[in-house]
Amino acid sequence: MKDPMKDIKKSLDATVFKNPQFTEKNKNAVFQEIHKPKKVYLLPTLVGGLLITVMASAGIYFASEKLGSESPIATEPNGPITTEIPPNHGQEGMQANPVYAAKNENEVSMLDAETAYELCVDALTDYYNAIWNGTDIDLDQFIGNENLKQYMQTKVESEYKKYGSLDSKVERLEIGDWEVKFSDDEKGGYLYLEVPVAIQKHYGGGYGEGTEFLLRNIDGKLAIVDWYTGGKDTYDYVVRGDQQKIDDPDIWNDSEWVKKFKSVTGLFDFEQKVYDRFMLTHDVNELSGLEPISIAKLYVYASYHQDFETVYALYTDREDRILWSKEEDETIPLSDRGTPEQILQTFRNIEKGAFVQTGEYEGYIEFYPNGDREEKSGFSLIQNEEGIWQVAFLPVQ
Repeated sequence: MKDPMKDIKKSLDATVFKNPQFTEKNKNAVFQEIHKPKKVYLLPTLVGGLLITVMASAGIYFASEKLGSESPIATEPNGPITTEIPPNHGQEGMQANPVYAAKNENEVSMLDAETAYELCVDALTDYYNAIWNGTDIDLDQFIGNENLKQYMQTKVESEYKKYGSLDSKVERLEIGDWEVKFSDDEKGGYLYLEVPVAIQKHYGGGYGEGTEFLLRNIDGKLAIVDWYTGGKDTYDYVVRGDQQKIDDPDIWNDSEWVKKFKSVTGLFDFEQKVYDRFMLTHDVNELSGLEPISIAKLYVYASYHQDFETVYALYTDREDRILWSKEEDETIPLSDRGTPEQILQTFRNIEKGAFVQTGEYEGYIEFYPNGDREEKSGFSLIQNEEGIWQVAFLPVQ
């Protein structure tokens, strides 16, 4: 019996494969796409089913015929996908950001499952690269809610504080079997994805985490509206709790919910824990290891909440730099200390400032309260005899 595949192959060899622009790399990409793991199974029509069968058979035939033992298809259709993380991932010189377009203009459906999966994998790749390797992450291309974006920015910076200094960079991610579900609502529905990932290091070893996503269609594009990484000691586990069910795509629009995770100075989780301990004891050793900007944020936080005992405890204890005593500080009238609103305005954007060291144990944070580059402010700090940064009396003059 005549093999129809030979006729198809002969035709392709004489046309598409003959084109020098259709390289071996292009062929490999086609073969990998055919064998790409799928977790979404849609009921096909009879014609669609036959077409898929023919395409898959042709792909396997050509892969084995053309590539032999050098075939890039290294896993079974349900095996893990490996995502390499190059050293410059997320930096300049990369291609333009992808557009995760939805199939329909104002809603999502299971037809968007593959695109949603690609978005989540790209987001995870940039995320782990940022917290371990210190590269930039453009959250705008992934997230469709400003409150979630701010939370994730804090999460990234906090996790980088934990992992970034370790001499163990991430080399690649291995994505396991992922799941997707669609739920309908009056806003066009949303997709739930659970994506397990194994994070592999350059020098061996690694760990695994599972992440849950909710995605909506926002202006014709898929966007993440909730992002939760479970597992003991993860940032979300500690900050959001381990009992939360990820099923509300509008949770980051809830002002009461958002208020739980936003302090006026945007304290990171580790800074909040230091502040909570320090305000009880005023033991300067609790501040050991904190960078100048973190010390400044604690000062602003205490000032905003009118915790004046903690404010004074944050001042320098170098005797030649003390301008007034604690007893004298207690007599300062409230009207001279500034309202919470004035504190916010005076120290706005201090967390985005840059520290400039001016002497052996002195320096200041340069920041721009109004966001422009013309009205610059400075916040002075002094290092004590033990090397701990403290706030200078009258830090802003």
